[in-house]
Amino acid sequence: MEPEAWITALPPAVRSPVMAYADPHPPGARARAQLAAQALVELVRGWTGSPATLPAAVDELVEHLHAVGQTTLHQPGVGNMIQTVLAGGLDGPPEAVVERMTAAYERASATMAEASETMASAGSALLADGDRILVHDFADRSTQAVVRQAAADGKHLTVVATACRSRRTDGIRVARESAEVGHEAIVVTDAGVAWAVASMGLRLCLIGADAVLPDGTVLTSPGALTIGLTGRRYDVPVYAVTDLWKIMATVSPALVELNEIEDPDGVPEALDWNGAGYGFRNPLVDFVPGDLLTGLITEAGIIAPQRAGGEAASRYGLLGGRAARA
Repeated sequence: MEPEAWITALPPAVRSPVMAYADPHPPGARARAQLAAQALVELVRGWTGSPATLPAAVDELVEHLHAVGQTTLHQPGVGNMIQTVLAGGLDGPPEAVVERMTAAYERASATMAEASETMASAGSALLADGDRILVHDFADRSTQAVVRQAAADGKHLTVVATACRSRRTDGIRVARESAEVGHEAIVVTDAGVAWAVASMGLRLCLIGADAVLPDGTVLTSPGALTIGLTGRRYDVPVYAVTDLWKIMATVSPALVELNEIEDPDGVPEALDWNGAGYGFRNPLVDFVPGDLLTGLITEAGIIAPQRAGGEAASRYGLLGGRAARA
């Protein structure tokens, strides 16, 4: 697919991170947030126009970043990173502005890396050798980081992986990578998830998160709501593994609307269903209320879901709103 015209018109140093960001199969929400920040820094670094026109150019790039590639409606980390790098404003000598933006970006990236280590350790501490757990939603630096850390801590687990088939979520990858670090792996069909939670003797369930609301409600891959409801019914603990950079102030009407169209996430089978004249639904995210979760495994350790908003605000000054300059 040819890049959009506005991308090809960007200076080369800006175009490179934007192209990676706009890829329909990007390396993950956290990486997209970092690529967005890199593009903004390079735009300011290479700006040759009048200083008075820079804010408009920055605003234009931000709008494009929210509209290209995967939707950011359920990926607040992108907007939160943009908010962070632009928090100091664009006033002052260009070199000072770039230095300020770069420092903010590097601090944010460092906290993200530290968050993964803390989440992995906190999650592993919940587990004992021989435990059986369910993992829903592959996320390299969150759910799977816990699984890898448990192996590094000498704990041999049985990992039950949900066979999600959407293009964003690869349950088979959970099983494969769990086996690669020495765990046993069992794949359960999506239709069998509730049965698995109710009857497989699980120590706990781990779900990922695309976003987390201040009250601890998690937006994540479809199937997670079933896990939360079944876990509550059968007293199986369910934890969401998420860094607090994914805080989102509220669910927008646009996201609700997107979630209700036939196939916003894209599953291969949908082409056959459509060709056969069937209606179908494949929502982008499940909304899992915080009161269905035992806790959130975060860079603040394991916290009660309702603490999500306060922790994100105190640590990062994030309110979870879409980044936009006044």
